Amino acid sequence: MVRPSLRVAKTRKVRTPSQTKIRRINKKTKKAHCSQCGADLHGVVFGHQSKVRKTSKSERLPTRVHAGYMCSRCLKSGIKAKARVTS
Repeated sequence: MVRPSLRVAKTRKVRTPSQTKIRRINKKTKKAHCSQCGADLHGVVFGHQSKVRKTSKSERLPTRVHAGYMCSRCLKSGIKAKARVTS
């Protein structure tokens, strides 16, 4: 069986007086989460996939290191820890 994330867009049949029509169901993307603490990431676009695709790249993610992957708190503590090790 195919993983749910890899399945083709789901469809729903809608009956009208003239004929049966097929309507596609749009999937929504979920909020991005931090890889270390699991907090919601701010500044990352979520919602319907068509809406996310239409936004420009600079609007989708913040333009800092590890954007869309780690929250600012975890990133700050990681940079501090790395600086302490190297010095």
